[in-house]
Amino acid sequence: MGDPDPPEFGSLEEELEYWKEQAARHQQSAEEAQEELQEFQQMSRDYEVELETELKQCEARNRELLAANNRLRMEVENYKEKYETQHSEAYRQISSLEGDLAETTAIRDQLHKYIRELEQANDDLERTKRATIMSLEDFEQRMNQVIERNAFLESELDEKENLLESVQRLKD
Repeated sequence: MGDPDPPEFGSLEEELEYWKEQAARHQQSAEEAQEELQEFQQMSRDYEVELETELKQCEARNRELLAANNRLRMEVENYKEKYETQHSEAYRQISSLEGDLAETTAIRDQLHKYIRELEQANDDLERTKRATIMSLEDFEQRMNQVIERNAFLESELDEKENLLESVQRLKD
């Protein structure tokens, strides 16, 4: 507060008045500075209380977030474990189903082969049956011819016997 050098005074009263004014001015300046200091201190305390409140809220929020983070990490770990368990179970089931599928495919192929063999045997039997039926029909036809011939011969034989009887009667 660099005041200029004091002026020269003509009387002691002027000098006294000057210094009283200076003292009053400095006194008022000191009081204003004191008030400003008190206001600043009060604002600082208010600001400090506000910052402490905000800090406590941030710390509480931070604790909540850390707890939520830990909880979520545990959930992630649980989900990972469940995933691994389900993945291994699914892999085991798929492997089992693939084995069953291979076995079923082999059985199906074997059954298809067996069906083809049965169809072939059935075709062979039907061919044999047709040949047998044709043979039987041919045999029946020949047997009918033989029966007819036999009947004809029997009738001729009967006629011959009749003639022989007639000849014998005639002889008698």
